[in-house]
Amino acid sequence: MQGVTAITPPLFSTASFPDVFPQPARQRLVSSLFERSATAIAVTDKNGQVVWANDACADLLSLTPLDLLRSKPRLLGPDTVGDSGWIDLASSIQAGRTWQGEFFGFHVNGDAAMCDATVIPVQRADSDDGESSSLVMLVDQNKRADLDRELVKGFPLYFRAVEQSADGLLVIDHRGRIAFTNPAAAGLLGSSAEVLKGQEFGLPFGIEGNTTAIELMAGNRLAFVEMRTAPISWEGDDATLVVLHDMTQVRDAETALALRTQAMEAVANGIITTDPRGVITWANRAMTEMSGYSISELASHHLNILRSGQHPESFYQDIKTRVLKGEVWRGRVVNRHKDGHLYTAEQTISPVRDSAGRISQFVIIQEDISERLRAQDELIRLAQYDTLTGLPNRMLFMEHLQGAIARAKRAGDMVAVLLLDLDNFKLVNSNFGHQTGDALLVAAKDLLSAHLRTTDTLARLDGDEFAVLIEGVKDMGSANATIRRLFDALWEPVAINDHMLKPGASAGVAMYPKDDTEPNDLLADAELAMYQAKSQGRHALCYFDRDADIRNRLSLEEDLRHAMARKQLWLAYQPQIDLGSGRVVGAEALIRWTHDKRGVIPPNEFIPIAESSDLIIAIGDWIVDEICIQSKAWQDAGLPKLQLGFNVSGVQFRRGNLHEHVMARLKGCGLSTADIDIEITESVAMERTGKVRENFGRLNDAGVSFSMDDFGTGYSSLSNLQAFPVRRLKVDGSFVAGIGKRKDDEKIVEAIIGLSKSLGLRVVAEGVETADQARFLKACGCEEIQGFLVSKPLPPAAFEAFVREFKGFDA
Repeated sequence: MQGVTAITPPLFSTASFPDVFPQPARQRLVSSLFERSATAIAVTDKNGQVVWANDACADLLSLTPLDLLRSKPRLLGPDTVGDSGWIDLASSIQAGRTWQGEFFGFHVNGDAAMCDATVIPVQRADSDDGESSSLVMLVDQNKRADLDRELVKGFPLYFRAVEQSADGLLVIDHRGRIAFTNPAAAGLLGSSAEVLKGQEFGLPFGIEGNTTAIELMAGNRLAFVEMRTAPISWEGDDATLVVLHDMTQVRDAETALALRTQAMEAVANGIITTDPRGVITWANRAMTEMSGYSISELASHHLNILRSGQHPESFYQDIKTRVLKGEVWRGRVVNRHKDGHLYTAEQTISPVRDSAGRISQFVIIQEDISERLRAQDELIRLAQYDTLTGLPNRMLFMEHLQGAIARAKRAGDMVAVLLLDLDNFKLVNSNFGHQTGDALLVAAKDLLSAHLRTTDTLARLDGDEFAVLIEGVKDMGSANATIRRLFDALWEPVAINDHMLKPGASAGVAMYPKDDTEPNDLLADAELAMYQAKSQGRHALCYFDRDADIRNRLSLEEDLRHAMARKQLWLAYQPQIDLGSGRVVGAEALIRWTHDKRGVIPPNEFIPIAESSDLIIAIGDWIVDEICIQSKAWQDAGLPKLQLGFNVSGVQFRRGNLHEHVMARLKGCGLSTADIDIEITESVAMERTGKVRENFGRLNDAGVSFSMDDFGTGYSSLSNLQAFPVRRLKVDGSFVAGIGKRKDDEKIVEAIIGLSKSLGLRVVAEGVETADQARFLKACGCEEIQGFLVSKPLPPAAFEAFVREFKGFDA
């Protein structure tokens, strides 16, 4: 065979390729093929450092040929073949075996290169100590076709690298017979090189440079092979070089990949792959349906395209930190659909590493759980809320009550539990049908809800039974006012299916911590009080008391029913003084009850009983009668003209014929409307229902004077004054008591008086006990005062004597 002269490579000035590997007679190789080949070829010493390399290898290592010559970098190591690859490579070299694997590097232009690597251990012929070297061939996976063409052009002969090649190489002479095969080709053809030599090849050649796909039986397995051919010169004659590339593993991998891709396309979960920067490289159909974006819209976009704005930046930063460490992240994320709506997904992000151990991509799997969450919410709603009214049910009410008690304990507040049972609800169902009954329950819910704060809880416990939880109770007065509004709200008539129905209810009240401290006990207390109310007839309200208190309350109520007939009720009169003239201009009538056995019973003990049992209407009518009779008697006795004021319960406004009774008594006694003044509380002013408006409007039109009592302690607002255009405001005694002691109370008093002046109203201050208070009030513009400084409330005869003997008042 004709020898080939080696060309000194540009990377070396002291050694050429033939110097490194002297050529035996039957291993002739064109040196220029290696030196100028696009394939990276290098020789390394026992430490893996480069001792010779061609230009392509220098490019792969991102070094210039000169730098490579000077630095002699380590070509083989964990950084280039991975930890596991390096262990396997070292073992193979030590055993004298050829090693094949993957090599990772970078081109000079910065592009990454993943290469198929073949490392052949070689004994150096010129080494005295038998030092071993390695022949390294690196084939860029993206440029394998270029290598094949290079092999076709430059391999007229072979040497040991050809024998160790993973590709099958054959030389077919001009007669079509096999002149040479390497071991890989012999294996693919199912025979040995000795047997094959001289046999006809028998396979048709394709066009030069093109690839022909063929199937071969390699032993007991079917091999899928790509065949390429090129003309060469062999032993001075024309020949053909045949390159057989075994694609079986690639095809199997492609088939497996296609199956996995089909599987990923078929699954219901959304799947996305991204590069290490989070840029989307692929998405399945489920992901496009879930997000609303097409594959083309997702591809090359960052995952940020799905962000909803519902998570803080720290949420995404935490995910990024964890996955870049190689950890799998699992969690719940809210994404935004292309059309703008939000959806919640269970998400798993899994890092994928290449053969060198580097993270090359991320696989993200998402499952849209929005419907599941909505279903869960619906189950919770069904478990905790009444389906008809949408109100919390008993279970949820008890949870709220438990929380309210805990908050009240910390704040030192009280909690009220009001239990209401609709009166005659069964009759509504039986007479008008369950549809009407259901409508009545919804109407009752609406009536109660209109009087609740956002912090209160209204629940439907069962059937026609409602419960109200009132939090943040500071004093019983405000709680009682709210409870009365709720209770009386159910007395308002409602139109349902052409029927005018008045729900009405029996109600019981229990208070934390006075009555009990446990939720179940409090509800039981309210229920006991409600049953007590039921025993009294329709539309009754009872407060819970322990057994002795309940008996006492029932006994007191029974005695109150007979108190008027037994003449135990009477009116005391507290003088009202005009600060300008210093004379008595009127009086406030205050009810008193002198029990034949219990003595004087304070109004705050029996008035609530009267209001909850409807006795207040009869008592209210009696008060009107007594005041009219007394006013007429004093006029006839020659006393100065006085205006007598009296407080009217909200029950009388809501349910009684107050206008008719007052006007009848005034007329019967020969009095004018200027002789009386009706005092109302702010809680009554808030209830602007039909009956209340009717009674007030007709009395106001008739010229009856109205005063707003205890102004500033309830729901003070201009709207109340506008709805009930009163003529006088009465400053509550709690503010008057602070004059000279608390600046805040003084400011409140000044504000009330200033407001009254701007609205053209007279001001009466209650509870005046000192001369300093009187002087302060007069200086602020207050017109009238009443209180112990002038006189305590007096029986009629004592009041008459007081007026006759009064010499005037000077503040």
